[in-house]
Amino acid sequence: MRLASFVRATCAFVAVLAQAPTHPANAAASPTLEAALDAIAAYAPQAMRDQGTPGLSVAITDRTHSLRIISLGYANRDTQTLVSPQTRFAIGSITKSMTALALLQLADAGRLDLTAPVRRYLPWFSIGGATRPILVHELLSHTAGLPDDYAAEAGYMYDVVALHRAKVIFTPGMGWSYSNDGYETAGTLLAKLDDRSWTDALAARVLEPVGMSDSSAVFTPEAMANAAVGYQFRDNDRPPSLHPALVASPAMDFVDPAGSVLSTPEDMAQYMRFYLNGGKTATGARLISSATFSAMTRPDTLSNGKPAGSSSVVLEEAPQFYKRYGYGLAVFDDGGDRVVGHTGGISGYTACMQINLTRGFGVIAFANLVEAPLHPCAIVLYAMRVLRAQSLGEDLPPAPASPDQARVARPAEYTGTYTAPGGGALQVVNQQSHLQLLDGTKTIVLYPRGPDVFWADDPKYATFLLAFGRDRSKQVVELNYGSQWYANQRYRGARSFTYPASWNALVGRYENTYFGQPEITRVVIVKNRLTFDGTDPLTPLRNGAFALGDSVVRFDAYAGKAPQRLTIDDTHLYRVELR
Repeated sequence: MRLASFVRATCAFVAVLAQAPTHPANAAASPTLEAALDAIAAYAPQAMRDQGTPGLSVAITDRTHSLRIISLGYANRDTQTLVSPQTRFAIGSITKSMTALALLQLADAGRLDLTAPVRRYLPWFSIGGATRPILVHELLSHTAGLPDDYAAEAGYMYDVVALHRAKVIFTPGMGWSYSNDGYETAGTLLAKLDDRSWTDALAARVLEPVGMSDSSAVFTPEAMANAAVGYQFRDNDRPPSLHPALVASPAMDFVDPAGSVLSTPEDMAQYMRFYLNGGKTATGARLISSATFSAMTRPDTLSNGKPAGSSSVVLEEAPQFYKRYGYGLAVFDDGGDRVVGHTGGISGYTACMQINLTRGFGVIAFANLVEAPLHPCAIVLYAMRVLRAQSLGEDLPPAPASPDQARVARPAEYTGTYTAPGGGALQVVNQQSHLQLLDGTKTIVLYPRGPDVFWADDPKYATFLLAFGRDRSKQVVELNYGSQWYANQRYRGARSFTYPASWNALVGRYENTYFGQPEITRVVIVKNRLTFDGTDPLTPLRNGAFALGDSVVRFDAYAGKAPQRLTIDDTHLYRVELR
């Protein structure tokens, strides 16, 4: 996943951070720490299978040392090289906390004012639509109103410069929206103030003092020599199947303050111990003040006084993530315990981390599989529950069951017969909370892939997701597969549609490769709407462009009547003559 209360520290808070993990008085009757670690290790193979990743690495630590390193599966399937404790993985957006940490050091040194406008330090920084300046701390807490990835080019500073063509998606300080562009701007700010590259600044201010000697701020051939091979879906031009074939992600050089750090489980355990000890390294050196540490690990505050964080679920697999957000860290309250963490995903890799500051333990998991559909959060969340139960002297929770990927929460909403205007019908039936599509003589299982969208397990339906539509009363009344549209008996709208004839020339497949991963979309017309892949509507704008949520889509580079390029904000996809 490329996903202000500044000084409120108290002596009591610092004292809590300094405590050892809490144990009940009757410790003899409590589960042992070894039993807790064994329970986590026993679940790890199932977690790896459920995610579908070739390899998995897990680090568990307390305030002083690593408690367990779990290494499973393959770092390289072709050579049959196993994952080891020395295997590097990309941590993706967990990098953001490191960029924030480096900038907070400058704030402590009086070289950076977190409440100052970004333009005080980067006079050329610009974005449209802002009614007041974007402040530095708003970059760190995703409250600046910046897009997520307006541009997605190899040079991260270009992405920052390109923002002058963009517009804020809300008034700075008045909302929360995850932004890689915000952290690329923060990294640019770090490089400017430190008078050296972001890479060198991060190494000097974070990796070296924390003791992360086996980590790298960037992807290079040398840095990747001991890294697990990242894997992505072979058939990336369509929705992932139940057990998708995998191929190695292409090697690439990569530098990005939002997500390019490579690390090992032991190095990341060292990094978690930095937080478990209130901002102190293993040598006792304090990298940031206790007040700044408190600000980093508490939710930032919006202009309206509300805590920063997402009002909707960001990760279905781990819905507690990102409801509250500090500086580079998601912030949680777990039964009164203060917890911080983050997830990460970059081409071929995913990671998930949580740290219980109150009880003194942290867990991180790495996987060498592309970001969709899952991060390795299942084992992290289970491990955190187990370790908390053990610290409280409670029975250890059982391991979660493997998810039933076909189970539907409210299947009756979708059942019925759907007919096409030109003839033909599809029937959707419910079999014990599992939906089936009846198409002629075929019975096809449907798998949920998001709100009202499903993957159909049949080659005929390989290209698109099945998307159900609702009316104003929220009843399901229609479905489409790409441009093929069907309505059920509850549908009360039109059944014939018109749209501008010029849209027919826009239909087609467009693609490019970013960060080693293909980006592919198909433009199709559903009823009288232009869409991406039959699911994401494009709303016409006055200037011939289209709105896609907060983004702007343009078509250009015409060969005759057919555009050869599709631009989403500043990201370019090109027409290919494939379906």
